[in-house]
Amino acid sequence: MSANDKPPSRDNGECGAAPADGVVMIYATFPDRATALTAGRELVEQGLAGCVNVLPAMTSVYVWKGVTETAEEAVMIVKLAREGAERAVAHIVAHHPYETPAVLVVPILGGSPDYLAWVRSGTRT
Repeated sequence: MSANDKPPSRDNGECGAAPADGVVMIYATFPDRATALTAGRELVEQGLAGCVNVLPAMTSVYVWKGVTETAEEAVMIVKLAREGAERAVAHIVAHHPYETPAVLVVPILGGSPDYLAWVRSGTRT
């Protein structure tokens, strides 16, 4: 490499995989595995998501109404077409037991082309 050559940049959104082509993830927490599984099944069965993963155990530390709390929770990771994110978030919030549920839409930069296509095909937009 000469002095004028630059190494490949990792800051331009490239990740060495196929572009995500409109796929996002939703990260949400629930009080327990059963509640997260119910929510995830509803999302998939209603075509609001292509795939859902539930991680059954994590510990959250947060301040709620002025008090530091620690709680055991479950994590739900939802993979879906970007166009369906608003509907999916609305569904999760409307059926969630928490007053202010943690629901975040996370952009995906890339991944396996076949998997990304499969996720999109499972999402009715």
